[in-house]
Amino acid sequence: MELWYVYSLSALLLLGSQRFLYKVAAAHNCSTFRTTFVFMITVAVLANAIAFGRWPQINTPGFLVLISLANSLTFASATLCHVQALKYIPAPVAYPLIRMNIVLVVLFAVVFLQESLAPRQVLGLLFSLATVWILSRDRSSGFQAGLRARGLGLVFLAMLAGGLSAISSKYAADHTDIWAFIALSYIFSTLFTLALAPRMFAPAQDLGSGKLAMGIGLLMGLLNLGGFYLFLKALALGPLSIVAVVNGMHFLVPVLLAAIFFKERFTPSRLLGLLLALAALWLLKA
Repeated sequence: MELWYVYSLSALLLLGSQRFLYKVAAAHNCSTFRTTFVFMITVAVLANAIAFGRWPQINTPGFLVLISLANSLTFASATLCHVQALKYIPAPVAYPLIRMNIVLVVLFAVVFLQESLAPRQVLGLLFSLATVWILSRDRSSGFQAGLRARGLGLVFLAMLAGGLSAISSKYAADHTDIWAFIALSYIFSTLFTLALAPRMFAPAQDLGSGKLAMGIGLLMGLLNLGGFYLFLKALALGPLSIVAVVNGMHFLVPVLLAAIFFKERFTPSRLLGLLLALAALWLLKA
């Protein structure tokens, strides 16, 4: 088994567990801003400690700053939208839809990085579009139509921003020091969270425990630090189109955990959408 594939699977488990904590935070109505801020600053502090402890050699500091800015803005936006979306639509709908940003990533890899796309991968892209259509039409969530529409809008923004974040991560993994990139990217992400969250979300909607939000944010940060590092290592050794597909399956972890711990049932349409998503990711893998 290729080392980059082992890294990808390990990142899948860690990042999938982190995404489940998004659902935990949403279920307890924790502050989206507080949870995300603690998560971001945890990674920033630990990554900077590791980076400075290694004294990395950075040959292109300008590129490092620019790629960190791009990654942090897209990642912070995706995270905020993801957590907030789970307050409006259930996990079995939100997670598969958000992870369909893999379509954007694969298309970018083919067009701009000249990675080949086999016929079965084209079929996988079609399955991905079918997944989006089926899950977006889910009517069994129990939420009001207006809230559901707001949730789907947030899902779309998280999907787009997450895809752009993965693409920028590939360039960082190939052309700069990984720990320096993580450290700088999360400094920027923390600042972007401070700037974006108060404008995006009304604090009055967040009535959950402040201590719980901070605890969840801390655990998110620890899981993300390990998962993001392994994801970047996999990107440095393997192709973007395949690594991103394997990593994209991490949504299965929170969906299954949500079904176990939050009793979110699988309706026929959700089950069909989930199976189509699995089929799409398998076909895209090649």
